Amino acid sequence: MNCRLIYLHRLQFSGSSQTIQVLRDYHSLLRHGHEVDLFYRASQAMSASELWAWVSRHGLESGNGLRFHWVPEGFGGKRRLRRMAAALAASSALPVVLVVRTMDHARMALALRDRRHGQPMRVIIELHEGAFPHMVYREQGRPLRAWLSLRTEKQVLRGVDGIIATVGSQVTLLDEIFPQHARVVVLPNGVDLQTFAPESAAGKVADGNFHLRYAGQFLAWKNTDIMIEALPHLPRNVVLDLAGGKPGSEAQTRAAIEAVARRCGVEQRVRYEGFLSPKDVPAFLMQADALLLPLGNNVQSRYFTSPMKLFEYAASGVPMIVARQPTTMSLVHDGEEALLVSPDSPRELADAISRLIRAPEEAVRLAARAQEWVRQYSYNERAQRYQNFLDQILG
Repeated sequence: MNCRLIYLHRLQFSGSSQTIQVLRDYHSLLRHGHEVDLFYRASQAMSASELWAWVSRHGLESGNGLRFHWVPEGFGGKRRLRRMAAALAASSALPVVLVVRTMDHARMALALRDRRHGQPMRVIIELHEGAFPHMVYREQGRPLRAWLSLRTEKQVLRGVDGIIATVGSQVTLLDEIFPQHARVVVLPNGVDLQTFAPESAAGKVADGNFHLRYAGQFLAWKNTDIMIEALPHLPRNVVLDLAGGKPGSEAQTRAAIEAVARRCGVEQRVRYEGFLSPKDVPAFLMQADALLLPLGNNVQSRYFTSPMKLFEYAASGVPMIVARQPTTMSLVHDGEEALLVSPDSPRELADAISRLIRAPEEAVRLAARAQEWVRQYSYNERAQRYQNFLDQILG
């Protein structure tokens, strides 16, 4: 059954992995005959050319059928988001599915659904890094906020029509904490396999060094410092190339990286390339000798995250070393698609890197196995599973 998908969230065209995932997800769903409405947050509305220029930087062609609606910054934007979603739903000749990714927006969507007349309306919540906020508040030592959030989460997860989990560990917690939850499906994040075709790479860096690489955010819960802290345990020809962070904040990111490198005495072995356009990320990854995916010891890392870079790394044809957490262990296996290491041991990370250096044939085997594994996570495959779930919700 075709429907009108309204993604009730304010996107930011800043190259974030969240925006990339949403754009590619819903572009894939257009091929199933749905209508798709997306909202973007900015200080002022973009012209059509500006808007499609941003979209093209995220790897999609202009005029691809996605419909974008401007929502201003600040609290007023939330009111406008609610009014626009209500108007779009009211004008739809198709059944409407409101898709949200936060508890706050889920409450907004449920209120719209309960006032709906005419065509059916359904509400789906996607679970991401902040899947169950009460656990984050509890870890932060905020018991009252955790208790209030838990009440809201129970109401939302029981009241929505469907739940999309992005990793299996979320479902385990869902069953334990919210046994009366709505129907759920596991849809891990996807990857655009075409962008990792062999012709996308310019070859390995031929400077005699062994290049470790990471592309992503440098948020505290990701524990990215551990990559630099592992370097003193490795030969001097092992270097670390970093890219990512937030566009416009490169100076602060560079300063933080350089401070850790000085503390570890490896200033000359760490290079920060700044923020990369999403279209430039595949080549950056494919030129590496090994790719690193660190995670911290926190609830986001243990239970919530479905790292987009895990799928990109797997598609790159480069061996990867991944922090061992329930989230990652539900996706890949140690010694098969990746080497899994302790999330808080620089020495264990260094030992895994040394293993790849000493055994290049194992590195080739791991990379090939990962490429085979990741084929099931293309955006087209993800869209088909999403479609099957929509059929259940609307049926």
